[in-house]
Amino acid sequence: GKMFRFGMFALEQFKGRLHEWPQYCSHIVQIPHLKEGYADLVAEIEEAMAESQNRSSTPSSNPQTANSETESMRSRDDSVVKVQHGDTNLEGHKNLHTDTKPGQVGVPLTSLQLGAAEPKKVAVFGPKLGRAVNRIDASDEEHEAPPDSVLDRVQFLINNVSPSNVEQKAQDLREMLAATYFGWLGHYLVVKRISTQPNFHSLYLAFLDHLGDYGKGLVEAILASVYLNVGKLLRSPKITTSTSERSLLKNLGSWLGQITLARNRPILQLMLDCKELLFQGYETGMLIAVTPFVAKILEGAKNSVVFRPPNPWLMGLLSVFRALYGVEDLKMNIKFEVEVLCKNLGVKLEDIPVHTEDLAVRISPIKERNPDFNIKSSMPSSAIPRISEGSMVNNSTGKNSHGPGGMGGTPESNDEGIRSQFGGPSSLSQNIASGGAQDKQQTVIPNLATYVTINPSLLQLLQQQSQGHTTSISQTTVKRAVPIAVDRAIREIIQPVVERSVTIACMTTKEIITKDFAMEGDENKMRKAGQLMVANLAGSMAHVTCREPLRSSVSTHLRNLLVKSTTQGNNANANASSLSEQEQNIIDQCVAMCANDNMELGCRLIEKAATEKAVRDIDDALASALNARRKHREQTGQPFYDMSIFGNGNQRYPAALPEPLRPKPGGLRSEQLLVYEAFQRMPRQLNAQGSQGANQAGGGNRGNEGMSGVGMIIDALTSVVAKLENAITTLLTSAGQRAHEITLSMIPTDHDVRQFLDVSKRVCGTSDPKGLSNTENDIVLGFAQGIFKRLYELRLSEPLRLEVLVALLENVNTLCPQLSQDLGTWASYAPTETDSQRKLHRTILLLLLRSHLLRVAELDAYLARNIDGGRSLIWVEFALLFVRTAVLEKIGQLGDFPQIIENMTRIADGRSQATVQVVQAYRKPIIRMMEELQATPVSFDAREHQQPQQQHQQQPPPPPQQHQQPQQPKQQPKQQQAIGPATTDGTANGASTRSVVHPTHAESSSISQASLTNFAEAAKKAAEANDLTSKSDPVNAKQQVAFLLEGWIRLQNEPSTNEKALAQYLQLLQQHGVGKVEDLSERFFRLSTIIVVEAVLKQASGNDVGNTRGKTLDYAVIDAYAKLVVLLLRYLNEGSPADQLASQRVSLLNKVLGITVRAMMADYAKAKNTSSNAPHWDQRPWFRLFLNLVHELNAPNPTLDLISLGILSVFGSAFHIIQPLVVPGFAFAWLELVSHRMFLSNLLLQKGQKGWAIAHQLVIDLLLFLEPHLKRTELTDAMKQLYKGTLRVLLVLLHDFPEFLSGYHLSFCNVIPDNCIQLRNLILSAFPKEMALPDPFTPNLKIDLLPEIGQSPPILSNVTGPLQSLFSGLEVFLKGRKNGDFIASLLPKLCKDGTSEVDGARVNSLVIYVGMQAIARLQNAPMAHALAHTPEMEVLQKLMDFDEKGRYVSLNAIANQLRYPSSHTHYFSCVMLYLFGEAKEDAVKEQITRVLLERLIVHRPHPWGLLITFIELIKNQRYKFWSYSFTRCATEIEKVFESVARSCMPPGSQRPVVGDEPPH
Repeated sequence: GKMFRFGMFALEQFKGRLHEWPQYCSHIVQIPHLKEGYADLVAEIEEAMAESQNRSSTPSSNPQTANSETESMRSRDDSVVKVQHGDTNLEGHKNLHTDTKPGQVGVPLTSLQLGAAEPKKVAVFGPKLGRAVNRIDASDEEHEAPPDSVLDRVQFLINNVSPSNVEQKAQDLREMLAATYFGWLGHYLVVKRISTQPNFHSLYLAFLDHLGDYGKGLVEAILASVYLNVGKLLRSPKITTSTSERSLLKNLGSWLGQITLARNRPILQLMLDCKELLFQGYETGMLIAVTPFVAKILEGAKNSVVFRPPNPWLMGLLSVFRALYGVEDLKMNIKFEVEVLCKNLGVKLEDIPVHTEDLAVRISPIKERNPDFNIKSSMPSSAIPRISEGSMVNNSTGKNSHGPGGMGGTPESNDEGIRSQFGGPSSLSQNIASGGAQDKQQTVIPNLATYVTINPSLLQLLQQQSQGHTTSISQTTVKRAVPIAVDRAIREIIQPVVERSVTIACMTTKEIITKDFAMEGDENKMRKAGQLMVANLAGSMAHVTCREPLRSSVSTHLRNLLVKSTTQGNNANANASSLSEQEQNIIDQCVAMCANDNMELGCRLIEKAATEKAVRDIDDALASALNARRKHREQTGQPFYDMSIFGNGNQRYPAALPEPLRPKPGGLRSEQLLVYEAFQRMPRQLNAQGSQGANQAGGGNRGNEGMSGVGMIIDALTSVVAKLENAITTLLTSAGQRAHEITLSMIPTDHDVRQFLDVSKRVCGTSDPKGLSNTENDIVLGFAQGIFKRLYELRLSEPLRLEVLVALLENVNTLCPQLSQDLGTWASYAPTETDSQRKLHRTILLLLLRSHLLRVAELDAYLARNIDGGRSLIWVEFALLFVRTAVLEKIGQLGDFPQIIENMTRIADGRSQATVQVVQAYRKPIIRMMEELQATPVSFDAREHQQPQQQHQQQPPPPPQQHQQPQQPKQQPKQQQAIGPATTDGTANGASTRSVVHPTHAESSSISQASLTNFAEAAKKAAEANDLTSKSDPVNAKQQVAFLLEGWIRLQNEPSTNEKALAQYLQLLQQHGVGKVEDLSERFFRLSTIIVVEAVLKQASGNDVGNTRGKTLDYAVIDAYAKLVVLLLRYLNEGSPADQLASQRVSLLNKVLGITVRAMMADYAKAKNTSSNAPHWDQRPWFRLFLNLVHELNAPNPTLDLISLGILSVFGSAFHIIQPLVVPGFAFAWLELVSHRMFLSNLLLQKGQKGWAIAHQLVIDLLLFLEPHLKRTELTDAMKQLYKGTLRVLLVLLHDFPEFLSGYHLSFCNVIPDNCIQLRNLILSAFPKEMALPDPFTPNLKIDLLPEIGQSPPILSNVTGPLQSLFSGLEVFLKGRKNGDFIASLLPKLCKDGTSEVDGARVNSLVIYVGMQAIARLQNAPMAHALAHTPEMEVLQKLMDFDEKGRYVSLNAIANQLRYPSSHTHYFSCVMLYLFGEAKEDAVKEQITRVLLERLIVHRPHPWGLLITFIELIKNQRYKFWSYSFTRCATEIEKVFESVARSCMPPGSQRPVVGDEPPH
């Protein structure tokens, strides 16, 4: 029956432990039919009972021993030691260690239990793990393969499957492959695809899903093959040493979890016992392979309904992981796998119950030479050098041990001394604060405490703090902790450093020695040369390689020891977060100083160990060559010749060597041996700094180009990092209190920091990223992880260090692209317990995101997950500040963080799971942030998210607060009855006849209130920054600058002065540091600007600087200063290379304009802050200064013509900063400067339209300032004059540069208010200069026959930018109308987020994009007849379903495309007429008429396409225009139509009498 089968299956699972329940066994064996049908099982149970009796009767004097014996007997299979010939019984175990040969034992016995009759249990990997591991015979199974033709087709199909065609490929497989070949296909997929392509697992799962019932057999075949190959890999002897095999196993684990657990399918214990697998991996040293495998399996449970937590099977495995995580000395990468698993499953590691008793009953692993553990207490004897007085004092790399005799002596190798270092176990686990008698015994390296250095100033600081009772860290604690930390750090890194250094040095030395000594018969010379060379190479390489890892390791261990000592003194359960800020600061100081002070000690020890091991290894490597020479001499007495180097005729060397370097009979001469003797005497400079370090770095480039091997690249990078640290420290020390202000952008290109970064970039570029093996990738990632950890050891007060380390990571990413994939995972485990840690974490994330080292989607998911639906107050604040900073600093866009924004929106709306505290604290900040960021630019064209274009090379420094620009304008079309009285431009043609309630200035602007406030406060913040900078000026700085200026003015005013004399005076200024030293140049130009402006104003008004209204100013001083700036630029560093000189000139102009801009903004802010009765701010001196610079620097000049674009770009950036929204009092002067013939025309005449983006932004700035004023229609006199000036500028552009207005018409129309119809007409009337417009009044004009109609106009604005939220759905619909829901949901998507107001910019972009797609579709079809039944027309017709306001915006968007003859004009003319003809409601036709008519009743110019469309509408009988009542609703309306008809139609064709029938 079913119950009997269940009982049998259950019994089978734990029959190995039956001896633990003897009473249960006695009941089982008494079942009669069980003995008859299952005699073998009953026999095993009786044997277990007998075994239990024997165990209970065995005496034991030690309870602990007896307990361990009981545990060792629990498994019959584990207690039997396997021998090659037969099995031994229990009685023979006691003599096994003496009778059995070592070669016969499967796993060697290490020790025996004292007093026990049995040997100690030996860990065996394999039993009880399930059929997947133990079924060895299945490895020979062969599957029937299909015919070759079918096989090739199937492989081709698998090669070409992709997400877009997976359904079709699944159908194709059904048709070509029979189910009998599923075994072959499953094996092929597992071996060739699944195990090597983890990124495509989801694709293959989707492929199997699309196979349906047909593919069920294939799924089973794949699963069987997975189990089979998992068994092969787990049984492989290389699984613990081969990263490639572990990678395959990990990939198979990931697939196994996805195909079983993720689909609610169990992994049977009979097939694979995951828990036992972990236990046996722990016992046998295979956790390094087993842990990632099982972790990847369990990751599949996160998408499961059955196996997700708290499933008992899953939680049982997690408890094993939790127990393993707590094992001492377990490697970090294994613990990391456990942390990642918990994170993916959404389980906190500390919440998992710990069952240490499960591990207690298992066999304890031997940690020495175990790949699962960090070896601490028993390092290899060759790894740690014996410390003696001589070795500690000696600064050589082992060369002096060879004696002063040069090549004649033999080096001494103290093997006994090295091997005698580890006499007993270390006491590393003891508390630091234990008794003083054990101080020197706590380090494995003997007498290390004698040589450790502790700075006396640090001890003095600790003594003062201890006396003040402000900290529990004493001198004694530090003195005990430092030796232990240095000891642990050395032992932690010494083995890999020594192994790598020695291996590389020995290989290099052997090759070179074999070549050079090919004809040398004296083996002693050869041996000595090899020893000298390998000692130098290995020691130097170890010294360079270990420096940074050693610093990091010492810092980590020392910090842990000090924290542990401090917290244990206060509370046994305390941790680092419980320390006070003062204690943390003291610990940080101790760690930094002690790590630096003892760095040389650790490096010398590691260097000495590498030297000694290299000398021994090179003797072994050269042994055969040395013996050959000795035997040859003893047997023949003839000169020796090693002919093996000439054996291969195809090899390059030694035939290609120059004559002096080729091997010659007789061996090496004395002068050639000097090369090897020099290795002994070669000095080593440990810390090359300053320009010398930069020169070395630059000169090392040739060596870098020839690098081969990731190890050498990492060594070079380690050296560069050390030099970078020194260069940065020097720079920050010299900066003093202003160190926190220094950033990477301020560092000139010739500085050491920049030079070293360039070297690191070149070093990383010497290797092909695609050619790296898995091991090499791990090496690079390990180096990168060290840099990443270093980031979180820094402070925000030194931003330069942060930026430099991120720049290094960016360079390393070019060498190993996997770094950018792993950084997201690393960042998720960064420390964020304290507020300071979170600030640092936020800054680092922003830097990584700016450098494109983090994927935005991954970062968005990470922060959204930590927000926890709004429940985490700390992470809500973190994400809020992060997103705001990212958008304001132009690192990302608001749309890049959809999950965060969704969470924030829910919190603000009250729809989240956030607490009341979170909602109350962050609702208003979230709303404020959303309003502010929706108006923030990310690229040069702020309104449409334009793609970054070729922009200006240098920009002046921005003011302290980055300005906010609007993202989308607020379109506010007037809601009128039918056509109504058409409104025109508020200044040119009067206001509307209806009474209008005028909105406020903020409501009339497209920019949010927060952004307007930022604009208004920018000048104030610039003034604060200026005041802060001026505080560092010397007392008499202003008088000194005034003296220099007076000398310049006198020299210039002398009639006999020529340009040569002026140039000599410029050299005097340069001797004072002007133009060369950053601080001196900034101070000179800042004070000079202030002095000359004040001088002009004082001269006009006496001492009252502010009272200059109506008075004439004398600009002689400003003109002289402007000429000084111009000449400084022209004569700057003449004689330098042209490229360098051009960059320096643009940089100097950038600096001058930036200083001038900030000074002007500060002056404006101070004038605003004066009392209300004070005179207004006078813009004239500043205008004169800018005007002089614009005119002189942009005039034709051979010196400056080469950098004309750079000069114009810098001016454009400066004008953008002081736009009218920032300094309204400078608006008129600003417009005059922007439109100046030496600026605007030169900008637009640049080759390749390189200056158009800058001019476009400046026009946008002007229109944004005018927008709220123009919407109110009632303008002040000042605004009327500014509006007229704007019209004149646009008219000039229309005449001279119409292509500019035409190309950017979309973005310009986005910021022009709806009531400014004439201004919009002016933009839309632009057409290319080479085009001649056909007369629109020509009778029977066929526009579809015009040659220009087939050409599309250039669109320079970003069309798709505002459409990101609906772009994917729009694309799908336009391609085949497959997305039926798109049209239904279209209109709400065109409204501004969170409102019902139509987004005009989004509608404009939608209309033109749909039109472009329709034109491409209808390229060879009649436009008027074919557009009706297209998806594009369906979208445009859907816009007519808007309410009156939305429909008005949509019709305006269509009318904006009725421009000069082109395919766009033709299409949208047909669209407008089609909408009129097909509209079912007269209201729609009336509104179409209004949109066309209001553009025609204003003054010219009128767009050509607008005229063509309206003439066709009123002339073509098909539309019956005159029959509609809205053409005769009022006498005024009839007269308007009559006037328009007369002006738009030729004589004789217009309507003769109002009210008559329409013409036929």
